[in-house]
Amino acid sequence: MNNYYLKAHELFVQRISQLKDQVRKLHASLPKEEFIHHETVKLAARIRRATLEIIPEDPNRPEYLLSRELKKYRRYKQGLQRYRIMFCFSNRPSIIIYLYVNDRDHLRKEGDKNDPYEEFKKMLRTGKFSHDTQNSKMQSWLHDYQD
Repeated sequence: MNNYYLKAHELFVQRISQLKDQVRKLHASLPKEEFIHHETVKLAARIRRATLEIIPEDPNRPEYLLSRELKKYRRYKQGLQRYRIMFCFSNRPSIIIYLYVNDRDHLRKEGDKNDPYEEFKKMLRTGKFSHDTQNSKMQSWLHDYQD
């Protein structure tokens, strides 16, 4: 068990809800074997495990670090192919805030205007996200995250 309180930005919650809806529809329409092996189902399981187990073990792992204008943020990509989870964290208070997970329209492709890193940067520039856990605007965007 980790010692981090898990929170999520409303955009992250919306994307996870959309993914859950897709999984429910697949569950209702596919035979069990096809459902288990469907890429969307696997992606949902990987994201769930990453956010609830892997990242909270150590949100400051070197492989999560970003650079330049994103240096205050972290990203998880292991096993997610062209998907990325963006987050920030604090040790005081011990909190991880899941900010962004890209969708099918923003798959990772370096140099592409729809690349998830470029999309995340745009959102930062417009004030959609903050790394400051005490930011009052950020506080109003946060939801408990338990998936």
